[in-house]
Amino acid sequence: MPSASTITLADGQATPVNHDFEPLSVTPERTVLVNRESDTSAGQMQLIVGLDPAKNGRKTNRINIRFNYPVEQTVDGVVRVAYVARFSGDVVLPEEMTQAQRDDVAAFIKNALADTVVNGIVSDLDPLY
Repeated sequence: MPSASTITLADGQATPVNHDFEPLSVTPERTVLVNRESDTSAGQMQLIVGLDPAKNGRKTNRINIRFNYPVEQTVDGVVRVAYVARFSGDVVLPEEMTQAQRDDVAAFIKNALADTVVNGIVSDLDPLY
């Protein structure tokens, strides 16, 4: 099991900037990593990763990945969160899958999230037709 450590993610600007996400809460079921660049604690971006292993009554491993992107604004000298963008995705892996099959699923998901068309839907609100 890897130890919890800082994860660095690049933003989507013309000249990407790296942002560090430090472990805030670490349990086998859920790890919360936060970026502390905001003015308020409520404004911290969060990356949350969870694992719920297969059980006798459920023969699937479940992985949940969430990302919260709060946007702060200052009104009358008070900084507060104006709104929050969120991503939530679940990966369900039957326990019978081989390592190679899990590697394939991981690569397909990573590549789908990095795909230009998929990113266009998110960044430009440009759906497929």
